[in-house]
Amino acid sequence: MMREISLEEAKPIWDRLVPEKLVWTDDWDIRVALCREYGEKPLILYDGKNFFPLQFEPEHGYYAILGGTTAERNYLTFDPQFMKATKEIPEDVYFDFLVDRFEGCVESLCPQFFMDLAGINGIDDYIKRFSGKHQKNFRNTIAQFGEYEFVRQGTLGEMSHMNKITFGEKSDFKTENRACYEILDRDPRTEYWSLVKGGKKVLIIQYFFYSRTMSVCVWGVDEAYGETLKVALAEGIKLAKSRGCTRIDYAPTYSSWKFLYRLDTAPLWRYKRGNIPDSVDIAEYGIPPGERERLKAEGRL
Repeated sequence: MMREISLEEAKPIWDRLVPEKLVWTDDWDIRVALCREYGEKPLILYDGKNFFPLQFEPEHGYYAILGGTTAERNYLTFDPQFMKATKEIPEDVYFDFLVDRFEGCVESLCPQFFMDLAGINGIDDYIKRFSGKHQKNFRNTIAQFGEYEFVRQGTLGEMSHMNKITFGEKSDFKTENRACYEILDRDPRTEYWSLVKGGKKVLIIQYFFYSRTMSVCVWGVDEAYGETLKVALAEGIKLAKSRGCTRIDYAPTYSSWKFLYRLDTAPLWRYKRGNIPDSVDIAEYGIPPGERERLKAEGRL
C-alpha cells in the first residue's frame, strides 16, 4: 500500500534507485530546492517498491516529478504497469523527459544533448566528426579569435547581465528560470569560467561538476568580440578532461548550434496521465517541426 513519506525519508530511496548520477538535477537536494524555490507542494509516495517523487503545480492543476520541468532527466523509479493501473497515486500526472520508453509515452520535443568524451582528448579529436572543410573552418575561427585566457573567474551577476544583453526578453534571467541558476550559484560544485581578452571578460560560463559529468548550465557573452562558442567548446573539453569527466551535458533544450556542432543526442520521452493541458508542451524549447523531419531523414535523431 502506498504511503506518503517525508523528503528526508525519500533521499536514500532516490539514491538507491538512481545510483548513477549523470546531470545536476539527479541530485535529490537540488530537486528539493527547486520544488521549494518555485513554491510547489511535494507529495512523495512509496510502497516499498514503487517510488513516486511528485510535486503539485497549482497553476496547471497537475502533479509533476519533483523538480518540475526544470529537471533534465527523470527516471523510472516505479513499475509502469503498476503506475497505469493503481488508484493510489493522483490521476493527473505529467512525467516529462523520461529516459526509458514504455507504452503510452510519446517522443519529447527535444532530445538530451551531451558530448561523450570517450576517445576525445581535445578539440582535434572532437572535430573529426565534421567534414574536412568544416574542420578547417573550425580551426581557422579559433586562430582568428586571437590571444585570450580561459580562467576561473566571473559571478552570477556579471554573467546574467551579459545573458540579458544577448538574449533580451528571451533571457532566462528575465523569467523565473533564473531561480535554478541562483540555486546552482549557492552550490560548491558550481564554477564560473571566463574567456578574457585584453583584461575583459567576453564570455562567462556556469559549469556544474557532478560525478564524472560537467554540465554547461548557462552563459553570457559579449558578441562584440567575435565568435566565442568554438573557443569555449575547445576549452570546455580541456577542462572536463582535466577533472576526469567522461561526459559534458548540454541539456534537453533546442538550439540550432547543438546540431550544427554535432553534439551527441539521446531520445527522451513524455508521459501524460489524466487531464493534462496542452500548455505543458512549450514549443520554443523543442525542435521546430521542419527541422525535426530533416534531422530524422539524415539519421541524426
